[in-house]
Amino acid sequence: MKKKLMMLVIGTCLLMSGCGNSASKPTEAAAAPTEKAAESSVEKTEEADSGKEIVAGVCWYNFADTFIANARQTLLNVSEADATIKVIDADSQNDTANQTNNMNNFLTKDVDYLVLNNINTGAISEICEQLKEAGCYGIFANTDSPKDEDFAQNDKLYLVSSNAPKSGTIMGEALVEYWNSHPEADRNGNGKMDYVMLLGIQSHYDTIVRSQYSVDAIKEAGIEMNSIGGEIVCEYSRAAAQEKVSALLANYRDDIDAIIACNDDMALGAIEALKAGGFFDEEDNYIPVTGVDATVVGCEAVKEGTLLVTALNNPVTLSKAIYKVMYLTNSGEEVTTDSMGMDGVTVDGHRVWLDYKKISKDNVEEANYDITDVNFK
Repeated sequence: MKKKLMMLVIGTCLLMSGCGNSASKPTEAAAAPTEKAAESSVEKTEEADSGKEIVAGVCWYNFADTFIANARQTLLNVSEADATIKVIDADSQNDTANQTNNMNNFLTKDVDYLVLNNINTGAISEICEQLKEAGCYGIFANTDSPKDEDFAQNDKLYLVSSNAPKSGTIMGEALVEYWNSHPEADRNGNGKMDYVMLLGIQSHYDTIVRSQYSVDAIKEAGIEMNSIGGEIVCEYSRAAAQEKVSALLANYRDDIDAIIACNDDMALGAIEALKAGGFFDEEDNYIPVTGVDATVVGCEAVKEGTLLVTALNNPVTLSKAIYKVMYLTNSGEEVTTDSMGMDGVTVDGHRVWLDYKKISKDNVEEANYDITDVNFK
């Protein structure tokens, strides 16, 4: 299938100012497939029957991220085992310019699918237009969603992503429960929850939504809050979180009541800083920390009791869902909740949503996942 390639030069876009949120809520309905969808499905089936190799180019935001590393390996494993769609990938190294280069390189190779773990929020519509011009399927993966208008203009466009608001709510509700059951949680006795917010990439959708919904859940419970240090950007890095929390402890050691981290890596960095500062060595010397992803190391911290709660964002489910969307469309089948056939996965138009799950000390064993599991059907 010959595709027209338009090279897009994406300028200096803010790397998502606040997890930019338009058209990213699960309640919004993506555009339904048009008549062209049937035509493209037939086209795809004919390509498969002709023996042409079907290739997916995957742009991950950062191979070094623990969650992404697991998702990446799962997708490679599933692809190799199934052998219907070949997966090649690239590391954007948390840089929009690298992401743009990776995208353009894949499109130059005439890939059939472009999977984008997008970090360039300000350019979503332009990216959608580029994908439409290229003629390949576009899948936005674990990121903020294209707008309804973008879906309406391209029946080959999909989103496969976790329901980010739920992860924030899980963190917030866990802190409400802890605050209400532990009078000593108000460490300076000011009647407010003095908290530290550790953000990932500043404009990244998950960062914005996780931080917003965690705070909203606490305020809705009637608890007054006070932010210490403002919004602290750590770019999902464990080392950066450890360094910045250590600095905060020098001035606010007796005031910090809770730490909200937008992923487990940052939560673990905060915990290391707290340990170095003498916390967690006694029952009355405890500061609750929350995270997201339920990584293996994150769950070890939950078992240890230093991480109060994490929200399971299953990288295996994510990558299986990505591959299943490619598998179905390549076979000419419609993508629906039933055809996906995966627990915790629902389809709304061309948006495929994955559920989060609260993981605490009581159910930490439920966070187990196996990146070698290649069964996606």
